[in-house]
Amino acid sequence: MSENQLKGVNEKRKNVQYKDLKAAVEAGGCKDGFKKPLTCSPFVRTFEYGAESDSYWNYNHMVLQLEDCVDVMKHLYPEYDYLFLFDHSSGHDKQREVGLNVKKMTKSFGGTQRKMRNTLITREKGYLGPFRHKLNPGDMQSMVF
Repeated sequence: MSENQLKGVNEKRKNVQYKDLKAAVEAGGCKDGFKKPLTCSPFVRTFEYGAESDSYWNYNHMVLQLEDCVDVMKHLYPEYDYLFLFDHSSGHDKQREVGLNVKKMTKSFGGTQRKMRNTLITREKGYLGPFRHKLNPGDMQSMVF
């Protein structure tokens, strides 16, 4: 990407917020969610992983990079539609705010706990798995501790 093209992309990004504001704050370092000017092509990122470095590549990083890449493509090739394919490990993937996560659960009584919620069993193929089960589509599964 030439300097001139990069300048044009940054002009269009001025005063524009990322669509996922929480990801922009957590991974992009944007306190207000506004896009920072690109200094180079966003298609390749160098990342120092680990607890003492840039942390780990997760959904937040991926979604910001995707949006940066889309900004470039829309500026350089506005006449095309785009398809992005991902091979993204779900190990550090985005989770629901109130989702149950074994890494965030306490091992003993006390403290704050994530709120348990009911799950409506649907007819989606594979929802109940291949094994014999007691629940049927339309049943409500409840967890009690």
